[in-house]
Amino acid sequence: MEEEILSYETASLFNRSFEEEITDAEETALLDRANALINTFGWKKVFNSWNNYLHHQCLTPESAINFANWFWFYGGHEHPIPNPYHFIAYFYYRIDYAIQKYDISDILDSLATSILPKAGHREADLYLNPYYMPESDPQIRAEVEKLKKQNS
Repeated sequence: MEEEILSYETASLFNRSFEEEITDAEETALLDRANALINTFGWKKVFNSWNNYLHHQCLTPESAINFANWFWFYGGHEHPIPNPYHFIAYFYYRIDYAIQKYDISDILDSLATSILPKAGHREADLYLNPYYMPESDPQIRAEVEKLKKQNS
């Protein structure tokens, strides 16, 4: 039952276009739902549901980018992420490093430079390494290669 609720709520939060205009009231309601989910089930279970959605529902570059934007909006980057390199790499895998084509360097840079330092990966800390670029990070690249092999 718990898993069904989490799956339903996750789909409800992420199965919408980030480009769609929403009112301030709708924005607040979405944030409240995401926070209520985390408060009710705990971050670990919520992250597992969100990550499961990412890997099973976001199979195109556009859907992965959409997820990245909503993930940031819901504050997912403020919580600990298990296997953060793998999580970040999934986005690069889906877009095949076509950052300019999808005009998304800001969201992926923001996710990487927020999530990785919190997980103890100082090389991604822009205060210590102002020239860090996630798309050239060897650990992210290695995870992308693993994903390619897994999904070929």
